[in-house]
Amino acid sequence: MFSSIYYISANAENMANNEKDPLNRAKKVLKETLGAVPFLELVSVKAYPGDAELLVELKYKGRRSDCAVAVKSLGQPKYAREAVYQLERRAAGRPGVYGIFMAPYISEGAGTILAEKKAGYMDFSGNCRLAFDGIYIERKGAPNAFAVKRDLRKLYSPKAARVLRVLLTGARRVWKMAQLSAEAGVSLGQTANVKAALAEREWLDASAPGLRLADPAAVLAQWAREYDFRKNIVRECYSVKSPAETEAGLEELCAGKGIPFALAGFSAAARLRPAVRYQRGMAYVGEFRPELLAAAGIKEVESGGNILLLLPYDAGVFYGSLKTPGGTVTGAVQTYLDLAGYKGRGEEAAAEILEHVIKPSW
Repeated sequence: MFSSIYYISANAENMANNEKDPLNRAKKVLKETLGAVPFLELVSVKAYPGDAELLVELKYKGRRSDCAVAVKSLGQPKYAREAVYQLERRAAGRPGVYGIFMAPYISEGAGTILAEKKAGYMDFSGNCRLAFDGIYIERKGAPNAFAVKRDLRKLYSPKAARVLRVLLTGARRVWKMAQLSAEAGVSLGQTANVKAALAEREWLDASAPGLRLADPAAVLAQWAREYDFRKNIVRECYSVKSPAETEAGLEELCAGKGIPFALAGFSAAARLRPAVRYQRGMAYVGEFRPELLAAAGIKEVESGGNILLLLPYDAGVFYGSLKTPGGTVTGAVQTYLDLAGYKGRGEEAAAEILEHVIKPSW
């Protein structure tokens, strides 16, 4: 039980995000955040040579509490676990010291690891969770956009996403770097960057003699939270024909012109899982050609359309496309991504694809 609990408002003044000197930044954030807690006296924040870089001395109800702080440049699970080991070694020589992990941005997975190990954390914007000596301090929601965006680029840039599609589509397979790069159509360097980012999150199977995801469901769920099909160029269109007739005619015309094509979203889901119903079609087309649309009986409209045509933000969206009796559809992974953030019944259709198409393949 905690005798003193303090929740710091996320609307407090945001701290500037400066990662050029992590140790000095960590000192400043510790002083500003802990100094704002009314029932704590911040005695000092000083260097702590060895495995932990900083030592924080506090007083609470006249009693002293010491916190050892490990500072890292990245806040993914791999680095959080390393910090825990460092802090445990430090605590072995000084019983009663509470461990805190600090980084510019701390991921949800890292926070879970730290909580399990009974260690605290604080990011460079002052978001924190600290629980020691009957004290509980928590702050959530302070913006830390720069660190998050830089971190996400490693995994969700167009080229990185190609690697993810391959890994998620063939989740049982163990990949060699060269094979994976060739399959994804990216350089070895890009594949190495994705591998490093996955390893930081502990999303790779360490026992595999190559690259294989340890938890493909977690990888896909996180990607879906970051993905938005509107990153493609979206054209709202209308046809007097039924969606199925319009889609079949457009695919035939695209095939004749050598233009990449795949049904997407609800249109794809209905072919993969007949239980999915839809009234508005969606398809990826490699090129927008007015004469092609006209030949298919399709015209662009500002609103009230019954088919969305998407010009892909990257050709990777076509990876894993499948031939079905109802037409060519995007792979199950891409279909799920396009539906997961779609308003209306998109989440429901995405769940149908995940449970009945994707997970059985894992």
